Amino acid sequence: MIWEIYGYIGTVLVLGSFLIENIFRLRLVNTIGSIFWIIYGLGISAGPTIVVNSCVILIHLYWFYKHRKELIQNLK
Repeated sequence: MIWEIYGYIGTVLVLGSFLIENIFRLRLVNTIGSIFWIIYGLGISAGPTIVVNSCVILIHLYWFYKHRKELIQNLK
């Protein structure tokens, strides 16, 4: 039962992220949701869930790296 809570939190975060217009915030919230899904996947030993969400996180991290100069400028 406790693992399902992580899955539901991940679901809310991932789905909710698509309502965000700012692409940086969308990807950040989606990444956090994927982390919750990975925890859920580890808890129930669901390899495919772990793999797909790890890939999603890697894609987001690549995007953050690719746009790091733009992101830093927006923080100033």
